[in-house]
Amino acid sequence: MPAETTFTLQTWNVWYGGREVDFGQEKQYAIAAQFPADVLALQECWGSAAENLAPKLLADHAQRGWDTAVLSTGQLTPVDTSTLPYAQAALVRPLPDSSRFLVWSVHLAPYPYAVYRALQGEGQEVADAEEAPRLQQIEEILSETARISAEVDEEDLPVVICGDFNTPSTGDWAARTDRPDIAWRSPDALLAAGFTDTFRAIHPDPVAAPADTWSPIEPLTRAGHEEKPEPGRTDGAEPRDRIDFIFSRGLDIVDSVIRGCSAESLVEDGFVDVGGRCELIPNQRQNRFPSDHQLVETRFAFRS
Repeated sequence: MPAETTFTLQTWNVWYGGREVDFGQEKQYAIAAQFPADVLALQECWGSAAENLAPKLLADHAQRGWDTAVLSTGQLTPVDTSTLPYAQAALVRPLPDSSRFLVWSVHLAPYPYAVYRALQGEGQEVADAEEAPRLQQIEEILSETARISAEVDEEDLPVVICGDFNTPSTGDWAARTDRPDIAWRSPDALLAAGFTDTFRAIHPDPVAAPADTWSPIEPLTRAGHEEKPEPGRTDGAEPRDRIDFIFSRGLDIVDSVIRGCSAESLVEDGFVDVGGRCELIPNQRQNRFPSDHQLVETRFAFRS
């Protein structure tokens, strides 16, 4: 397929705007320049990360709140919604002669992080209660998506909803022997609405390609790392999971990868190490990859 008929979209939580590593925003640009995208969804902008990165990439950006943003080197129109600061929407025409699509950069509620109690065996009812804030946010995003599609009078408008969901995948957990049988309602709601998990469309086996985006630099044990654990975590351990997603509807999926760093020299299907220093927290300040989340990338084509 000719390159000019496809476009690349990435989503990346940039970790407090880059402040947790030395020269964090400069390193964001180095990664973005090495692995260019037509559309880049950012979370944890912490105010200035997207604003500072966009001109370096010769991109426009949409950001109405402090947290989420959308950048594009193509035509971009910010869309006002009821979802700030956890979700920023924009209409994007990624290629000069292409159609346009609606893209959402989302950062769903981080607490309570339902994984902790689920791994302690507390079951589906507790997971559903703790997942409720994120499910409510996804339902609002879907409602706003329908409104925007109607307002622009494009019933078949393609849509991408991507970002940091702060929740794992039901299918991933079902395939893993180290996870209980729990369904995760917010990503499942997107599947029910006709969206596709683009990484899993290309890498369908969660055993061969776990693609844990959270977190490459969190120690597997928290001993000595923090005095007070996050709410719900009592055993001192930080589980790793795939919680950053690109969901699409109305687009063809050409390829998808996870890009980032590995302190353990990870080699697995679908993961591309960006290279350079990668040390676990609290020794991360000189890391080349300036985040505690991996970057997710999908290459799309418009349907004819």
